[in-house]
Amino acid sequence: MMRDFLLILQARARMFFASVRSLSAIRTASFVFVIACFVLGAYYIFIRVFGYLMNVEVIGPGLLDRLIEMALFVFFIMLLFSNVITSFSTFYNSRELDFLFSLPVPPTSIYLAKLLENCMYASWATLTIACPLIIAYGVKTGAPPMYYPLSIISVIICMVIPAAIASALVAILIRVLPRLGPREVIMISLALVLGLTYLYIKINNPGLLKIFETENEQSLLLFAAQLTTVGGVYIPSTWLSNILRGFNGDTSVTTFNFLLLFFVGLSTVLISFIIAKVCYVRSWLSTGEHACKRVRRKSFLYRPQTHAAKSILFKDLLIFVREPTQWVQLSVFLILLIVYILSLRRTPIYFVFPLWRTIVAFANFAYISFVLATLGVRFIFPTVSLERAGIWFIGSSPLSFRKVLLVKYFFNLITAVIIMEVLLLSANLFIKVSQGLYLLMPVIGLLVAASLVSINLGLGSRFPHFHEDNPSRIAAGSGGIMAALISIAYVGVSIVILAAPAYNYLSHTFMSMPVNYLLVYAGFALFVLFSIFTIIMPLRIGIRSLERRDY
Repeated sequence: MMRDFLLILQARARMFFASVRSLSAIRTASFVFVIACFVLGAYYIFIRVFGYLMNVEVIGPGLLDRLIEMALFVFFIMLLFSNVITSFSTFYNSRELDFLFSLPVPPTSIYLAKLLENCMYASWATLTIACPLIIAYGVKTGAPPMYYPLSIISVIICMVIPAAIASALVAILIRVLPRLGPREVIMISLALVLGLTYLYIKINNPGLLKIFETENEQSLLLFAAQLTTVGGVYIPSTWLSNILRGFNGDTSVTTFNFLLLFFVGLSTVLISFIIAKVCYVRSWLSTGEHACKRVRRKSFLYRPQTHAAKSILFKDLLIFVREPTQWVQLSVFLILLIVYILSLRRTPIYFVFPLWRTIVAFANFAYISFVLATLGVRFIFPTVSLERAGIWFIGSSPLSFRKVLLVKYFFNLITAVIIMEVLLLSANLFIKVSQGLYLLMPVIGLLVAASLVSINLGLGSRFPHFHEDNPSRIAAGSGGIMAALISIAYVGVSIVILAAPAYNYLSHTFMSMPVNYLLVYAGFALFVLFSIFTIIMPLRIGIRSLERRDY
């Protein structure tokens, strides 16, 4: 069995290196450059934040440990959701499975190969953030050299656990309820994960379930005290944070938690393997049988269109509605954002002073922009690739690629602007910012949304994957990673450019210092020019790439 598993891995590795060799030197260098810039930038930010906390007397080091534990807990929960959403498409809805199951290899070998693949696709973004965070923590706390390899190995083990849990959960659901479609399986799996997470936190640390409600200093201190047991002792993220902390104190704590994490990870994979041995083949077959028997009904969106642009627009809507992993992920993102916005309403302690209101408003703008950048990679980047073999039909039709891309651009732009503006206006309404900021921020948000849509659509056209039918895998490819990092870099640069006008505004309003109008106007002018550049260039690159492609 292991021999066949290694053969599949070897074939996947050859395909990967062949695709890397097929890349041009410029594209490879660009990819490495963008990755390096992002990792180094994240490392720099973490070093500055951790350095500040370490210098805070009495509570600084303790607060740093709580923040690390909280971050790892959030990572773990997000990995659970991410693996559940991608499991169905990886284990049951991939065209590659028809070929793999026709080979003389045990199904368990296929399962292990798919488990590894699903873990990588669902966890790469978390790993990209976790690595600089953990290295920065080690540098600031003066950890020994052994800290770095052992902590990275621990992170990888921690990522395997949710992947194994999600694959076992989906396999059991399909085996027990074979008549369920992909939409129902994903929804029930997410509901189970959400319900179990809620019950665990409710029993272990019910204070965390309260929306961050700090009516006064006393409730703020109470909330901080509840952070001492963020995830509880039964969560792998807590063991991981204990491993990191143990290097600076009792090393026996590190050894115990590492062994605990390792054996729990191994046990989880073994249990999921046994479940797959019993269920996987029958589950895969029942999924195919159900798909054949399913009565296909016309969607209410299906209407013959006489206008070319409308045809493309309705086709994209149909693709989105028919792919449950797409709208389920979008729903999860939107629910989290709504919870975040509501939490602003419940934290009036910060909004008594106008200075705090303004600072929170800028921080809120940065957060929403980063979330929109993430949404863009996940939902906008794959739109051109999802044309699949039909791209030749568009290429040979009288409809130009410029028009096709512009239709997609404005459709995604409207969606992104609605999300951005609703969140910004709601948050600023709850915070009660000044009228000037209330009117200015939506304009800035409009430019940010237009740039992020252009970056993701343009790079999605430049680096398409027409042979891939899984949007998650398209977004997790080299082009998707590059688009994600460039989007985040755009948001970071925009915030840096706008920092000078913001500082002038704060110092003038709250410290009665004179306004440097030249700096303010130059900052806004530079931001507008930078945004126009990031709107035009990616779209031009994408259109030119599609026009030059041989169909």
